[in-house]
Amino acid sequence: MHCVLGKEIYNTHDKDVSNGLDASSEVSQEGTIIPDVDDERDVEEETCLELEDEVEVKHDKDVAHEIEVEDEKDESQTLGKPFTLYVDVGLQAQLSGESWGYADLDAGSQMFDQYIKINDENNLKLVIRSINWDAGHEIRESMWCKMCRQQLKAGTNDIYGELEKDFFGKNRPVGEIHIPSFVDINHISDFHLNREGSLIVRKVMYVIEHTNPDITYCPFLYNIVSLFCHYMSPSECYNCVYAMLHAKDMKYFPQTKVAVEATKLVLHDLTKKYAKSAFVSLVRSCTNVESVFDTWMWWILQDLPFPYIVRVIDCYLMEGIKVFYRVILAILILYVKHLGRRSQRTRVETASTVNKIRQFCQEIHRKVKVDKFLKVGFSIRGLSRKELRKLQVKHEMYINSRSLITSHELSNSSSGTNLKVSRSFSGHIALQNVQSNVLTTDMLYTLWTWLPTRFAVCQPELLFTSEEHGTSLMTLYSKVEHYQPTLIVIKTTNDEIFGAFCSSSWHNRKQSSKNLSYFGTGETFLFTLKPEKMKYEWVGLHQEDIPNTANMFLAGDNHVLTIGGGHGEAIQLDADMLHCRTEKCDTFQNKPLSSSEDFQCKVVEVYGFV
Repeated sequence: MHCVLGKEIYNTHDKDVSNGLDASSEVSQEGTIIPDVDDERDVEEETCLELEDEVEVKHDKDVAHEIEVEDEKDESQTLGKPFTLYVDVGLQAQLSGESWGYADLDAGSQMFDQYIKINDENNLKLVIRSINWDAGHEIRESMWCKMCRQQLKAGTNDIYGELEKDFFGKNRPVGEIHIPSFVDINHISDFHLNREGSLIVRKVMYVIEHTNPDITYCPFLYNIVSLFCHYMSPSECYNCVYAMLHAKDMKYFPQTKVAVEATKLVLHDLTKKYAKSAFVSLVRSCTNVESVFDTWMWWILQDLPFPYIVRVIDCYLMEGIKVFYRVILAILILYVKHLGRRSQRTRVETASTVNKIRQFCQEIHRKVKVDKFLKVGFSIRGLSRKELRKLQVKHEMYINSRSLITSHELSNSSSGTNLKVSRSFSGHIALQNVQSNVLTTDMLYTLWTWLPTRFAVCQPELLFTSEEHGTSLMTLYSKVEHYQPTLIVIKTTNDEIFGAFCSSSWHNRKQSSKNLSYFGTGETFLFTLKPEKMKYEWVGLHQEDIPNTANMFLAGDNHVLTIGGGHGEAIQLDADMLHCRTEKCDTFQNKPLSSSEDFQCKVVEVYGFV
């Protein structure tokens, strides 16, 4: 009978389960059920149902127990703190367990917490440089997250969790989560993440791509996210990376192709200046020194052993991309020292030299400990963030100019015209439709010869004119703030004409919590057109050592618009463009742009480029 079958199943599950039967039933020693009512068949069916329910309950408990055991098994296969559940146990083999820098690491950890709490950047930087917490040290459970929250004001909300649900839901196949096109797919690394960790990285990258559409090229962002997922939850990882991408006072990622290419030229210049023996060795040993730096970021984020990478990231979060430059210089210095007399006296293919450098990075743990390695980089004197910023701008301008010239040369090779004619013709096209009540045709052509080459072929568009839109500074902002770059032309009541090329969007004035803070790049310049024609470029393009006050390009709030700063403002417009001023400033080393330092605007025009 079905009831007997159910009873057999019941008894095989647990011999003691009869204790859980309904109290209204009696059980004989042989296990036969004796009904309490005359209708034996009904009771038998009812009892069968009771028994089957008990079997089902017991079966559910067994399954739950199996799941619990499986969970315990999975947890036993993780490394535990400070690592997340996304880290593969194979990492254990690379953990030395060695930490040094202070005799008492607990005291060092307390110092870290103390300095980060009071935001003592100088002492915090020294602690992070000095204490070598192993990749598996307990402080790492929250160290990077604390640094991002304190230094970069990374959020603590779960925006990622909400977006993750919207984007992926429950049933989206893993294969549909693509890797953003702005990373270098040939060099992505999950390091020691397990399969679930790799999936988390792809999800975080997907969300970053959709919340940061302005990123066009950021090749090593994927690897940074992978590293973060060793110690952070997906939500913490997203918040920290988002804060790094939007940091104003500290640069962590180049986010365009031009910016990435410029970093290679920056490293070339830094090596030549700060690692001279290494540079000379490279010149002697390879055919193309510039190409040596093409893969520089992968020396750090792919070739170094994991514990070394972790220590580099400690300092990187504190000091920005400057740390990467120091690390590359340290690698080259140690590499050349390692070669010693074995350096080749004959030149070889650049690829061969690069491969040797990368192999040296992969085996560096056999040659120098991580603390000594970092000490080499931090022992380089004089390398400042200001110098890096200047070199970056300089090389970005160079690359932009070269790329445009190259495209012109390709076009001219098929048309039979020369470069000079082509540029003149392009300028004519760009200016033929300009209608200005301030600029003459001759002034327009003069201005266009001063513009960065890539904008000289663009069509100017009048965005704001005080004759039509009035003299309110807020109206000017509303008309122009979403354009980059812009050209501001001012005609005074004395009929003097001057202005500025502004390289950055005026929307950036809203990005700082400070009342008035400077932004912009070294492409910004001043000019006068009447009574004389003069261009004033950023002093950093021609001088090595410039004061901090020579990096003040653009600033603005609801009451004032300022261009050029440092012991004076080159151009300062007030809220109604009535009481304005021009002075000499450190950023451009200009003369006052009008005959009188105080002036009143007759006409103000602002142009964008399309």
